[in-house]
Amino acid sequence: MLYEELMMDSGVLTKFELFKRITQINQPDISITQLSEEKSLNYQQTFIILNEINNDLLKIMKTHPSILKKAGKIDSTKLLVTIDEYRYFLLKKSVPFQFILYFLNHEEPSIDDFCQRYFVSRSTVSRKMLPLKKHVKQFNLRFGYTEANLIGDERAVRVALFNALWLGTRGTAWPFESVAFEDAERLAGAYAEYFPLSRTYLGAKELTYFAAIFLCRTRKKFFVPYDSRYDFLMMDNPYYDFERLNKELGAEQTLSPEQSKGESSFIFFLAHYAPFYTLDDDPSLFQTLHDFSTRPNLVYDIVSEFLDYAKRNIFKNEPEALDNSIIIGNLLNVMFAFYALRQPFPNLEKLVEAPKTRSKADQFLETNIHLFFEEKSQEKGSKFIYTIKKPLVNAFKNILLPIYDKPKHAEHLKVGVAFEHNFLLVSKIYQFLNDLGFVDAAPYKEELNDEYDLVISSSLLPRKKTPDLPLYFWDLSYKEEELADLYRVLQQLFEQKNIVED
Repeated sequence: MLYEELMMDSGVLTKFELFKRITQINQPDISITQLSEEKSLNYQQTFIILNEINNDLLKIMKTHPSILKKAGKIDSTKLLVTIDEYRYFLLKKSVPFQFILYFLNHEEPSIDDFCQRYFVSRSTVSRKMLPLKKHVKQFNLRFGYTEANLIGDERAVRVALFNALWLGTRGTAWPFESVAFEDAERLAGAYAEYFPLSRTYLGAKELTYFAAIFLCRTRKKFFVPYDSRYDFLMMDNPYYDFERLNKELGAEQTLSPEQSKGESSFIFFLAHYAPFYTLDDDPSLFQTLHDFSTRPNLVYDIVSEFLDYAKRNIFKNEPEALDNSIIIGNLLNVMFAFYALRQPFPNLEKLVEAPKTRSKADQFLETNIHLFFEEKSQEKGSKFIYTIKKPLVNAFKNILLPIYDKPKHAEHLKVGVAFEHNFLLVSKIYQFLNDLGFVDAAPYKEELNDEYDLVISSSLLPRKKTPDLPLYFWDLSYKEEELADLYRVLQQLFEQKNIVED
């Protein structure tokens, strides 16, 4: 489920989606009728919602110009408020988001105090929290109300809180009333070397949010205990500095030796809990590859076995693709997180990516990765895999999918080209089609009509003879930008041809 669907009720969600749509169109004369048809609303509903949006914009920015025009039109080029700013504006009035901010920022939070502050009833809170409650339950987390809180494995709690607050603000606001930005920034900077995030623009901001949540929770005396499953990686490893945390926190916030060990280990765990590596010259990637490969551990053994298996069964025509250090590092991170937690854990990607139809490439990877982990889960030392097999398979698939050559392994489009017989006229279109990698193009033949996914023709004669022929008319005096339209058609046909029918 997408983030906004968890946090917004249906009316607010409709308003947000309409705002998102008009920002995408970005035109001075968008028809309200067109918008109402797109969103399956009647004209009056759409007009009322657009008026509400117009009023909201004035609340966010007092000098904001009206986006409403006469004759049933709106002008989205006048928008000065970004989609991130508008999302945050709406979320601040959303019960689930308010509740998270409340128990994170207030001392001794309770449901009664929350209801009093925000003028809502307990039944309203319970009803509006339902989608979010269902979402966190899959990570063995639950919301407590006597003492308002999110309860469960503190590691999963903090990642879930990060996802909720980061996706709600995207760095445009500082939602932590109880933590000064400078304190979080200083703590994040002290550990930046461990995190690939610190080397990118938004990643550095994400790291500051993680630091703020760390400070919020530890100041409220919610601590992460040390996990002995970290031993192989962190014990007697000078790379992981367990003395640093108390030095950074200072005398007023000094933790006990046990608390410091647990919280330090959590910071180091965070550096590995997701497939963070994107740059092949990242020092933290080199360190990960070195540590996992030189210290005896089950994580490295499983990933190594998987890579050998994948080279034989998945990437047999291009096994060298799996020698990529970024791929190996990300598989190690994912496997380490599942090895340590042994349960599904909050996932940022699932909250921002709309569900997609499964392609044959997806199915092929998923099937083969599942076979490996199904067999692995039967082994004595790897039985823990059985309970986390589905999310583990999905995580491995998502890492491999970008390097799995879809055009090479998928079913290509069969395209007939019906142009005048002249090299200068046909050579450019053939070059364009062949460069796509997923099109098999050849001169058009009538006897193959039933086999074509598309016929590209400079004449409509083939359609006169065969009216249902999938024909794309191509004017020989085309402009270069028209190639983009042709590409979109071909890409859609390719995706449709390779969708797996459930």
